Amino acid sequence: MPAEDILKVKLEVLHSDVVEVKTALNELSKAITKLALVEQQQNQTAQALERAFKAISKLDDRVFSLEQAAPKVKETSAWVDRFILAAMILVFSILGAKIGIKT
Repeated sequence: MPAEDILKVKLEVLHSDVVEVKTALNELSKAITKLALVEQQQNQTAQALERAFKAISKLDDRVFSLEQAAPKVKETSAWVDRFILAAMILVFSILGAKIGIKT
């Protein structure tokens, strides 16, 4: 086989190898781009979770303060109920006295 044919074969093999390397680099470039997008989405998800946990913490604080105030509200509600009942008894007593009902 002449030297020119050997050189031609080697150049063709080298050319095919270069094409394979270019293809591999192109695929790596696409994979790195996808990886960057995934990383960006993960960062956004992490930030959203952080905001959600802060909101949950604030709600937890509000619920705790409401739970602490609940017995006071219940006691106040009982006093208001008693006052309304006493006012109704007083109004009906006055009405009964005006229309002639004796107690």
